[in-house]
Amino acid sequence: MGSSAMDAMQVLFTAFDTGISSVWREEDRSWRSEDRRWRTEDVDYREEERRWRAEEGEMRCNEHRWRKEDVDQQHVENARYLWTRFVEKNRRDVEEKSEQLKAISNLAALFAGFGVVTLTQFPVDSTQISAIWIAFYGVLTAITVGMMTVAMVTCTLILGSILKNGKLYVNEEAEEEFMFKCKAFIMNYKEGHAQKPPYPRLTFEAFWSLRCDSHWRRAFQLFAVGVLSFLVSLVPIGWIKFFQSPVTAYLFIAIVGLSIVVWGIVQWYWGTHMTSNITRSEEHGMQPTSLPFDWHLSPGSTHQAHM
Repeated sequence: MGSSAMDAMQVLFTAFDTGISSVWREEDRSWRSEDRRWRTEDVDYREEERRWRAEEGEMRCNEHRWRKEDVDQQHVENARYLWTRFVEKNRRDVEEKSEQLKAISNLAALFAGFGVVTLTQFPVDSTQISAIWIAFYGVLTAITVGMMTVAMVTCTLILGSILKNGKLYVNEEAEEEFMFKCKAFIMNYKEGHAQKPPYPRLTFEAFWSLRCDSHWRRAFQLFAVGVLSFLVSLVPIGWIKFFQSPVTAYLFIAIVGLSIVVWGIVQWYWGTHMTSNITRSEEHGMQPTSLPFDWHLSPGSTHQAHM
């Protein structure tokens, strides 16, 4: 009986151990299945993470490309802004010179007309007036008309020339050449070098200096000589007109002499100013000292930085 009890206990323990082993194996299979699922999810997660990193890298590459394109476009806008400044300066120079030439031409024609009118409308009695005064009057009137006519014609022809050529310096070919130079400048620019953006090859300012300035000065000098001759010609006109009243003639000549002195002072003060070469700092400082981004810097700061 004791042996059968032992056998029964042995069978019971064996069955219990088998059940426990089955449960453990079942749990182990469940854990392994769960572990495989976790590993699959981890692999999927890592794959997604790699995909996200690839997308992030692609986004960063796109951002760098967009930034480069934005910088390139900003360079184009800066170059276009410089070109706009040159175009505006060319327009102002043409208008300024045109107004000067028109003023001198109109005044010269007016004085020449006065001289011709005195020849046709002013009677001269050669029997009562000395031949010296008549010759004096004739020579001065001829000088006035001649000088004023030459000044008028010169200014008119120069005016026509600058109106014809002024637009050639702001046409599409000049703009294309300037933009190409700006692009080359940007590509070769190095930080810290005292470089300046390109300047248009052909400008109205250079055309005026080479072709027109000397002729304009000569025309202005002829105009000044004509004005002086016109004022001096009033002296024989006054004497011929009022020779029968010496007091009136002397007073007239004195007033004309005073007018000549005043004219000489004005001519010396303003005439030399008009014909002198004035260095305007704003023209030389029109360009930035390096990249066009230097507009925001205060004057002289870029020069000190490069030193």
